Formats: sequence, C-alpha cells, structure tokens
Amino acid sequence: MSAVLAFTAPIHRPVEPDYIDEPCSDAGIVRGSGHTNNVTYVNFLPAATPTTRLRITKRGRRVLTALVALPLVIGALVAALNSGGAVATAEGASQDFTYVTLSSGETLWHLAAEIAPNADPRDVVAEIVSLNNLEGPVQAGQKIALPAGY
Repeated sequence: MSAVLAFTAPIHRPVEPDYIDEPCSDAGIVRGSGHTNNVTYVNFLPAATPTTRLRITKRGRRVLTALVALPLVIGALVAALNSGGAVATAEGASQDFTYVTLSSGETLWHLAAEIAPNADPRDVVAEIVSLNNLEGPVQAGQKIALPAGY
C-alpha cells in the first residue's frame, strides 16, 4: 500500500484555506504526481502561465513619439519667441529738448501754433502733453519741454 501526500508550496498558499496539507489515502494515479518511497506527492498549484511579450503597434509608436517630441517642440517655440526681446539703444536718449516758460494767458494751443505753424495743433499739443506728463491745466511761469523736431 502506498500513501499519497498532497501539498502546496507555502509561498504560494492562497488566503483562504482551500488546500490540502496532509497525506491522503488511495488518491490513485494523478497526472503530475511524483512517486517516492511508496509516498505520492501531488501539487495542487496551477501551472505557471507563459509570459507574453509586450508588442507595440504602429499607432502606439506614433503616440509615444508624439509624447516625447511635444515637450521638445514647445520648449523650442518658447525659446524662439523669447530670444527676440527688445534691445535698448542710446538713440532715443540723445534727444535735445527746448524749454519754454509759459507767460500769463498763454495756452498749449497758442504754443503749438507758434512752434509748428504747418502741423496740426492737436498733434503738437498731444506730443507736448505726453512729453511733459501733464495731467491738468498749465500755469503761468511753468517750464514746458518742447520736442526737438519743432
């Protein structure tokens, strides 16, 4: 008479106790069992499934290429847009101004008509106001800078 011992490896035991860990009697001939010294050992663990290779499709390659290339393209665009910054030159700083002191009763309109008789007085007044940062009415005795072109 031969004894049958069924077991599972302790590493692969499931959480629930659905395995047999003690000898069985008259188990008969079981495929995959080994016979040693009138004792039959039966492994109830499932056979290992063969590992499958990961295969990437053409669409997958395109997606991965796009994911890698997108940050590089964005970085290149940002660098290209930021590289053409404004450069300060000394040409604008070398403008010479003529200063005029306003007398009583004189307005910017009269001053614009005197210094640029051929130009539109509205444009000349706008330039004078912009150049001097004027926000309100001008006063008699106020020193006004005139653009060099007039």
